Amino acid sequence: MSRKPPQWMRRFAPEGNPAHLFPVVCSCGRWIFSERDVVWQSWDAGIIEGDDLVTAIILDRPLIRIRHVSHMDIVRLETVAGPLGISPDGQYLGAHECGLMPVSVKPAEVGDNGFHYSTLPGFPKTRPVPGNPDPWAGLPVNDLSDFSWPQPEESEQQTLF
Repeated sequence: MSRKPPQWMRRFAPEGNPAHLFPVVCSCGRWIFSERDVVWQSWDAGIIEGDDLVTAIILDRPLIRIRHVSHMDIVRLETVAGPLGISPDGQYLGAHECGLMPVSVKPAEVGDNGFHYSTLPGFPKTRPVPGNPDPWAGLPVNDLSDFSWPQPEESEQQTLF
């Protein structure tokens, strides 16, 4: 098995996501999402929706609802209590239980909205220089003459004694 999680898992739960999801390998060998918030929980890496949702309800699997934050590629998780809060058009993650087959293995469809921090105004438009360990290599050289530190003129210099 690959040591890196599948691409869709990395895009669904990027580092620093507000849902505190981390793609990890369980001791049973399956890729799962580990929710590392106040209480750590494990969720199967498969999006439950449609007919799979009916199966999860019949099997009495604990579910957590996925809410997509608009205009961003991040998700928020909402706890559902039994059949309360379950919507037929919603997307869910099922609780992971070693030894049991996951209800769904369907990957999430993560859209690419084109947002990246480098597209923000004022953010430098650079790409890392291959082979250079300096993370600041490739930054544009700004014209610093307009922003120089004010220096006192020679006639204004103070003497200490």
